Amino acid sequence: MKEIVTFFLSGKEYGVEVDKMQGIENYVDMTQAAEMPECLQGIVMIREEVIPVLNIKKQLVLPPVPVTEDTKYLIFLTSHGKLACVADGISKILKADEDSVQQFPPIMQTKETRYADFVVKDETHLVIVINPENLLRREDWENVDKATDNFMSEGKEEND
Repeated sequence: MKEIVTFFLSGKEYGVEVDKMQGIENYVDMTQAAEMPECLQGIVMIREEVIPVLNIKKQLVLPPVPVTEDTKYLIFLTSHGKLACVADGISKILKADEDSVQQFPPIMQTKETRYADFVVKDETHLVIVINPENLLRREDWENVDKATDNFMSEGKEEND
């Protein structure tokens, strides 16, 4: 049995396994860091921790949506570190048994869809489940680390 948090991005429903998340946080304004890579939307401070915010809609080629009271941060756990993304809203926790889980079709697996882990059949539709490990490439993580380090050093200089 897999537990999936489902959420909305530009009107489409996606999911991520609960065990690949740290949590869901209310939206707060993010900050831009010097020399921020294209894959980042900004940097956010949550519970006194600096977390890079992935521009997930750009990664998935989805249009932007204005921030509302339903907007949340999903905090993903990856082997490289934490990564936040902005979701337009949270749908539900979906409990998926083996019969409702299907592998993402290999014929559709490209470098643009490397984020897709598997598909879950809900009552009325299919939900693509994202694997946070595959959202960024190694070189993207290097650029994220540089931007985060720049942000941290800028903050320290302001406090000195």
